[in-house]
Order: sequence, then C-alpha cells, then structure tokens
Amino acid sequence: MPQSVDAAFKEAWRRFGAVDIDSARIDARLLMGAVLGGGVERVLAERDRDLTPDESQLFDQYVKRRESFEPISQILGEKEFWSLPFKVTPATLTPRPDTETIVEAALETVDTPPKRLLDLGTGSGCIVLALLSEWKQTEGVGVDASPEALAVAMENADILGLLNRTTFHQADWRLKDWQSDLGGLFDVVVSNPPYIPDGDIEGLDADVRTFEPLSALAGGKDGLNAYREIIAELPNVLAKGGLVVFEVGIGQADDVLKLLVFAGFEKVEKRQDLAGIARAIMARRV
Repeated sequence: MPQSVDAAFKEAWRRFGAVDIDSARIDARLLMGAVLGGGVERVLAERDRDLTPDESQLFDQYVKRRESFEPISQILGEKEFWSLPFKVTPATLTPRPDTETIVEAALETVDTPPKRLLDLGTGSGCIVLALLSEWKQTEGVGVDASPEALAVAMENADILGLLNRTTFHQADWRLKDWQSDLGGLFDVVVSNPPYIPDGDIEGLDADVRTFEPLSALAGGKDGLNAYREIIAELPNVLAKGGLVVFEVGIGQADDVLKLLVFAGFEKVEKRQDLAGIARAIMARRV
C-alpha cells in the first residue's frame, strides 16, 4: 500500500527514537529530503503525496542504515562544512561544525594570506580546502597517513575547483623524516589530530565508534600523543613567525597550551566554539 511522504517521515522519526537516536526528527527529515531530491524543504511541500515505489524502497534502505547508527553523512555521502559540500566516506571523519573554529581562528589571526598552508591529518580535506576558498592566492598541502582518505580529499579539491592550488601527500608524522617531501616550510600549519583518550573510545556514540576511522580518533592514553609528536616536528615545517592552529578536545586546551609554551612557542591563545568550549589553540613560532 502506498505511503505518503508525511507518514513515511513520521514512521522513520518514530523508529529512530525507538533506538535512542537523539537527532531522530532531523535525521528523518534529512533522509526524506534526499530521497525527494530537493532538500528538507520538500518534506513539507510534498507531505500529502504518496511516495513512488522507487522512493519508498530507497527511503527504507536509508532508514535501516540509520537504525544501525550509520552516520547520515556516510549514508548520503556528503556533509556541508564552511558552506561547502564535502564528500564523506568511512575512510574520513565527518566534518563537524566545531572544526570550523579552526578556520575562523586562522582567518581572523592572519593579516596577509599566507603563501603556503599545511594541514596535518587532512582527512576529507575540509580544513585546508575551506581556508583555500578564502585565501585565493595561497597554496595548500594536505597530509594524511591513509591513502583512502587522501583520495577523498583530492576528489573534494577537484569538486571545489581547488585542485590547482592543493597537493596531497601520504605521510605519518610518527615516522622519521615524514616531512621530507613537503617542499619546505609553511606560513600556517593547521591540524585536527586524533585526540580521544584510548580509554574513552568505547564510550563514544555508536555512529562515531563504529563507523568513523579509529586512527583519526584515538590519541593515546591521555589523548595528547599526536600533539606531542606534531609540536616536536613543527620547527621542520613551520616558518619562523608562522602560525599553528590545533583543534582540541573538551578539557584539553590548557594541556596543549602548556606543550606549546614548553616548546618555545609564543602568543599562545585559545579560541572558543559557539558553545563556549575552548576548541582551538593558536601559537606563533619564535
């Protein structure tokens, strides 16, 4: 029996709520909007019409995947970041609004657009590409240990028309001489490294714990391993007077600040996200 758009939407909402998905209503609306092909506004505009058999089948597939806690971004294959569309796969972290704090901090702090920008742990490429969309003359380099993530980042650069100013390198900052092929020093280094303490991984939401890459989440016993490793190598990649901007987890800002001060960096400061949480740490190389 055919089901109306509104009835199918409400049924999905109920099913998501039954498995304790906090964003049940918006998730149902996003998935229905994708099926209708016009975004969430179509859910209300077409609420009284019946779904076609193909639409009903696709929506049911989407709902079953979300009931299993697969992230919306991976179901739809895309996530907006800095008002730009980014392809997302299981090889990359889903871009999050919190991470836009890094982009804002860099843009507000740098008076003259840099010549060279480095993004460590680039994933989908969202940070480096968002900054390049604002800095029209800057050249960017994205580094990641995952070739699968780099393939996604390269595709995003192509989609956004930024491939001519972006290069991507497979490298692991835990290994010796990882920076040797990057072509010299950078004026700005940005990074959203893995920062979840290993013991906290099991307590993450199922859609993160199960579907996002562990290597982009786990930051060691205290969550700070990646910061220590990157900070130790910054003199080899960051120009004198250059800016480094890190994303940090909740409650980690002071610890990362201390690591930077101990390493001799100056003008160290915090930036808060929209929830008032210290989410970005900035510093200058002496």
